[in-house]
Amino acid sequence: MKVLLVYPNDRMDSLISVGISVLSAHLKAAGHNVKLYDTTFYDTGKKVGDFYREKIGQIIPVDLKKHGVFREKMSLNDLQKDFRNKVIEYNPGLIGFSTLEITYDQGLELAKAIEDLKIPVIFGGIYPTFAPKIVLREPSIDMICEGEGEEMIVELANNLENRKDITKILNLTVKKDGKIFRSGEEVTLEDLPSGDNIYGEKTGLRRPQTHMGETLLPPDYSIYEDKRFWKKMGGKAWRTAGIELSRGCPYSCTFCCVPMQQHQHRAARNLFAKHKSIDAEVLKKKDPYHREKPIPKFIEEVKEARDKYNINFIYFIDESFLSMRKERFEEFIEEYGKIKLPFWCETRVETVKPGYAKAMESVGCTGVSMGVESGNIELRKSLLGRLMPDSEIIRGFKEFEKTNIRISANNIIGFPGETREDIMLTIELNRQINPDSIVLNAFRPYSGTKLRKICIEKGLIPKEERAEDYRTYEAFYNGAISAEELENIRKVFALYITFPKDRWSEVRKAETDNIIFDRLMREYKEKEMLNRKNREKIPNSIHENIQANEIFINDQENVVI
Repeated sequence: MKVLLVYPNDRMDSLISVGISVLSAHLKAAGHNVKLYDTTFYDTGKKVGDFYREKIGQIIPVDLKKHGVFREKMSLNDLQKDFRNKVIEYNPGLIGFSTLEITYDQGLELAKAIEDLKIPVIFGGIYPTFAPKIVLREPSIDMICEGEGEEMIVELANNLENRKDITKILNLTVKKDGKIFRSGEEVTLEDLPSGDNIYGEKTGLRRPQTHMGETLLPPDYSIYEDKRFWKKMGGKAWRTAGIELSRGCPYSCTFCCVPMQQHQHRAARNLFAKHKSIDAEVLKKKDPYHREKPIPKFIEEVKEARDKYNINFIYFIDESFLSMRKERFEEFIEEYGKIKLPFWCETRVETVKPGYAKAMESVGCTGVSMGVESGNIELRKSLLGRLMPDSEIIRGFKEFEKTNIRISANNIIGFPGETREDIMLTIELNRQINPDSIVLNAFRPYSGTKLRKICIEKGLIPKEERAEDYRTYEAFYNGAISAEELENIRKVFALYITFPKDRWSEVRKAETDNIIFDRLMREYKEKEMLNRKNREKIPNSIHENIQANEIFINDQENVVI
């Protein structure tokens, strides 16, 4: 049968979706035809993460227009008409949307545009998995995938094509004849999670996760138009493929969805063991949460991407790249060294062992991102579930400072109850690690996270409120600092880190004075301070030892513009 996959991407994240690519591969292998409707290049007015980050000095600007990459301005109404016309022209037997919490609204609007066509519509992704009650309220959405979808969507397409029952398919929650069936069990809408009460919401029966060695197929990149491969990385344009070497982060940060995924996996695995009369401990060994793709299989995927699509950069989507055994790391270095395509990855400071950074540089690593999140150690421990001391964070970053690998530090401000003084500690810690890219996001209470539940309990957000994009949209009042002040700090965050402290009075004024901000940002960019080595050439003030919060005592100092 014909399947239309839909990728609502109104924030123009230029990395191709690995999830969509893998779904296509599995559907095609089962004999189905697949097309993709991708909204990446349609500008319907949403703020774009890269533009905002370039404006406030977080990343190096790159113009992709010479590679044919630009966005076409289009109203939402025109986008709906375009989508509807494409659906009518293709006439699929199934339409599948892959959505995040920040892209769900665009996906929903597209689904509304074809509601009368009576084509089965399924939504999958992290938001439908955590908030199925909210998603299934919509008349235009017939079913959702909870959890991984590679095997589920093939079974669904097969059953629809052969007019077989779909209500018993595992990982599928479907509306039929006024009832709701969740992996074969009849439930009510109120039985389903809304994403607000982590651990307090009922997990349904699911199939074991996709086996990355035996079952998972290589991504199908053929569904994308050629210009979609171009991505900005480290100040350059690359033909980039997103590839996964593992699935499932072993850590439990409270602002992240991983703890809920871990909980749902354990609960669903126990239900499956009972459902199939299998010993739960035996199943646990066969179906771990954190899984790794065999290195030889990964190497073949990279070779195919390079040879077939002219890929010259690999973007690892692993949540914690170096969370692997030493023997596996050594195998990766040996085998990847034979290909040596430039690559970027994200990892945790705890996973960076002595010598790892040099080894990664030797096989093509050009960039690595690691999380700082907060410089207040007590806040990290008590609120964020990040137990490492400052010294461990500094050590991890310093390992990469010995190389030419671009270092990116991920930070968040606006956590519940976080104060300005807490944020200044985050700035101080960033000054010590001296990263190239200084990424700062506004905290957003995403569905299925521990901090969302805390925000609801503190009255900071209402139940069922959908969180916005942490990269571009404003923070909210966190119980200690107004949204406006948080955004002002975010605007000049990189300046606090890179300018000498005797100029912090200027930076403080730049929070609310756009003339001063523009002047300082011009200086920041002219001196190329997004490169840590250039920063080292700028002498620090004799006042470098002033405490971080002392600068805010005297706000009346005159600044010459």
